[in-house]
Amino acid sequence: MQYVGLAWVTVLLFIALPGCGLDGVTGQLMRIDREYYVLKGTDGKEIALHVDHRTRKDPVAPGDNIHAYVTKDGHAEFIQRVEK
Repeated sequence: MQYVGLAWVTVLLFIALPGCGLDGVTGQLMRIDREYYVLKGTDGKEIALHVDHRTRKDPVAPGDNIHAYVTKDGHAEFIQRVEK
């Protein structure tokens, strides 16, 4: 049941995101530095994502591959762990 709920969240985000001002970013989580998750993007560049109590996220740890939905100012709205 939990996976079905996550699948629906993913589908709803996919439908809602094109017009909501969020960008998707994928990469490997390198480190967690207080309110910032630093990941290495698919292009090899480091990206700092601001994370706070409003961010919805899967449990993640450095080394995990993640996909994040990020506002234009760099705040992560949703962080999802993805399989390698």
